[in-house]
Amino acid sequence: MNELVSNFQNQDWSNKKAYANWLAQSYYYTSYSTRMLAFAAGWSDKSEKSFYKRSIKHISEEQGHDIVALNDLKNLGENIDSYSELGVTRAMWESQFYKIQKDPAFLLGYILGLEAFAVRTLREFYSVLHEHYPENSLLFVKVHADDDPDHVEEALKQIEACTADQQKEIFISYQHTIELYNSMVQQIFSQKN
Repeated sequence: MNELVSNFQNQDWSNKKAYANWLAQSYYYTSYSTRMLAFAAGWSDKSEKSFYKRSIKHISEEQGHDIVALNDLKNLGENIDSYSELGVTRAMWESQFYKIQKDPAFLLGYILGLEAFAVRTLREFYSVLHEHYPENSLLFVKVHADDDPDHVEEALKQIEACTADQQKEIFISYQHTIELYNSMVQQIFSQKN
């Protein structure tokens, strides 16, 4: 996580095209958040009532976040059609559907990675962005800076209830998510903006 946080914080976020691309990539992966949670809930064993209930509740908490990112992009004066989904962005969310089929609890690594990253970076990120962009293009960052601390706590509670073997796979999923997110940020800034 430290490498990702450092890489993210050391980028030039005054670069409007880079920020717009980050919003676009955020739109692409959050478009599947509720679907992943629903898929995980559906694949969970009937005995895993706590996991099922938390997944359903989490769906309502994540509902519409993709639209928030899309609206921020529009309010920035940009269009989603100008930003293709990066392969690494797709790999980040798409691989989760395979992991869920192996064990729905493995999605917790993805959730923890994204939520913990948000907690570590987005309040400060909001302040940085606020210097360069209008308030109405920062709602995605603001929402996640405010809401994600509770989501981290919930994910950690769920992980604690998992078996040692599940926790090992959850940690692998967490690591993959962080590595892929870091690659996504690097690709955003390596593109000509």
